[in-house]
Amino acid sequence: MNNCLEIKELKYLDLYKNFNLKIEKNKFVTISGSNNCGKTTLIRIIDGQLYTNSEILLFDKDYHDYKITEIGHIIKSVIPLEYNPIQERVEDELLYQLPTELSKEEKQKIIKDIAKTFKITKFLTKNVESLSEKDIIKLQLAQAIISKPKILLIDDLSPIFNKQELLEITNILKDINKSHEITIIMITSILECNLQSDYTYIISNKQITLEGIPSEVLEKDNIINKAGLELPFMMDLSVKLKDYDLIKDIELDMEKMVNNLWK
Repeated sequence: MNNCLEIKELKYLDLYKNFNLKIEKNKFVTISGSNNCGKTTLIRIIDGQLYTNSEILLFDKDYHDYKITEIGHIIKSVIPLEYNPIQERVEDELLYQLPTELSKEEKQKIIKDIAKTFKITKFLTKNVESLSEKDIIKLQLAQAIISKPKILLIDDLSPIFNKQELLEITNILKDINKSHEITIIMITSILECNLQSDYTYIISNKQITLEGIPSEVLEKDNIINKAGLELPFMMDLSVKLKDYDLIKDIELDMEKMVNNLWK
């Protein structure tokens, strides 16, 4: 059983028609597409917020054979600006996600570690409502991860974070994906983030138009541009230089590229 999720011939409104998707277990996967192509809708379908009678397999079992509560334990989703805290304080929100059988010391260590990871330690004693949008999303991510889901879905964070902040979060998620063995499916319109993932999908015209190892997928600049996406500067430059046989391989490091050109 290598796939944790498989969608077959998805039909939903006019956003998806005969849409197919396979996600391999314990991988960090990115999905990109232009605005209004249905990326958030896809998350809502996967986590059960939206219903479809299309065939979806979750760990090789028909999605519709799971109870809603089971789906809630297996899949967690983080969608910006959609957050309804249960507790007032940040620390209590995190505590709420932890199993009751853990000791107080174990809980405190878990919270301390995850708060440090997402740089929200100084907010633990604060009320959730006092947090900025960015810190609320970090809290959402922390909550989702300590609840130990098998699949974590993350909607596009680029409207909230700048590119550098988003790359930092992506690197954190990449480490968590490996250390916690959580399959992470991240929607992003910042293609630099795709380069940090194991596998990437490009959605265009209601279908997956590209998929594969990110560095190889992003070489297809014509298809990327037609999908309404903008290549990272170094990737775009590398592709053009490679087309003119000025370099042999894609290079994302400016200094190395300069050295190669001067050889």
